[in-house]
Amino acid sequence: MSQVQTHRKSQTIRLFALSLIVTLCASCLTTSAFAWDQLQPSQLTSGSQIRRAFRSVVSTPRSWTVRVRSNGREASLGAIVEHDGYILTKASQLEGKVTCELSTSERYEAEIIGVDGKLDLALLKIDAQDLPTVKWQSVSDPKVGQWVVTPGLSMSPVSVGVLSVTRRNIKPAPGVLGVQIDDAEGGALVKHVMRESGAEEAGLKPGDVILNVAGEDIDSASSLSKFVRKFLPGDRVLVRLLRDEEEINAVVVLTDPQMLIYDRLREMQKKMGGALSRRKTGFSEVLQHDTVLRPEDCGGVIVDLQGKAVGLNIARAGRTKSFAIPANHVIPMIKKLKLKEYAPYDPLKDHKQQTVAADSSSS
Repeated sequence: MSQVQTHRKSQTIRLFALSLIVTLCASCLTTSAFAWDQLQPSQLTSGSQIRRAFRSVVSTPRSWTVRVRSNGREASLGAIVEHDGYILTKASQLEGKVTCELSTSERYEAEIIGVDGKLDLALLKIDAQDLPTVKWQSVSDPKVGQWVVTPGLSMSPVSVGVLSVTRRNIKPAPGVLGVQIDDAEGGALVKHVMRESGAEEAGLKPGDVILNVAGEDIDSASSLSKFVRKFLPGDRVLVRLLRDEEEINAVVVLTDPQMLIYDRLREMQKKMGGALSRRKTGFSEVLQHDTVLRPEDCGGVIVDLQGKAVGLNIARAGRTKSFAIPANHVIPMIKKLKLKEYAPYDPLKDHKQQTVAADSSSS
């Protein structure tokens, strides 16, 4: 690193520390629930020490926060919304067998009760009783510049930040497979598979001919593009394709086109701070904050300094940009999802049902 770069880095660190001190002093005048005297000057240089200073804020919220795993891997955080084991989390992170770990280290298998694709929410159910539940603050939003905190299972929060922007709409982006295609007899020919795309992860190869997507027969490249645009990034679709005269199936997680095509250099710069959520667009209203979260740390609540949930983290959208669905949008969805008004989409299950139906009709 050159001397100029070193000097600039040290200036950035000093400015960041100064901004924290100013913010803390200002907040100290209006917030009595937080022990500001615990934050010593030496703590301003350590992220873990800063999070440690917010322990009192998450002492209660951590009790209604869960770690959600899919097929044994960390998928998201979640929030206990009813005493008898109903948990709200981020839907597009879920796949396969789902389990939930409580702050008490207890682990339970979870059933997906319902999914809302518009808000990317899923309601889970575990076999447990008398659980602590979320305390919502839905009357008003935090003001821009105020602290917001993401609780996890440990004594210290997952991350802390400030509200960056008042409520705003995030326009939807269509999902893409991540392939360059051309017309083929009876389908769409895969000419190229883009790096870091859902198609690459699912194992699609150049030369494959896509025959069917999510139950829709494909007869040309244009019909494939038109149909896939109906889905959102993060959606899972079952793809039937022809490879070496053999039909095979693959489940593809659709990708945000910005990650592959538009402003790729800018997106790569954002990713320098860590991976971004696959689904991070198409929300009617979000609270934008500068908290740095992993995609696996979305799905749980974000709280104010009184420990009340002001929203539910739904996406890591940039290097210092995360989105939370406001509490007054989340709360009505709990009842709807509990009544199973929204059915979870399982492409493998749907394919099995289609196969059974086809076999029955032919017999």
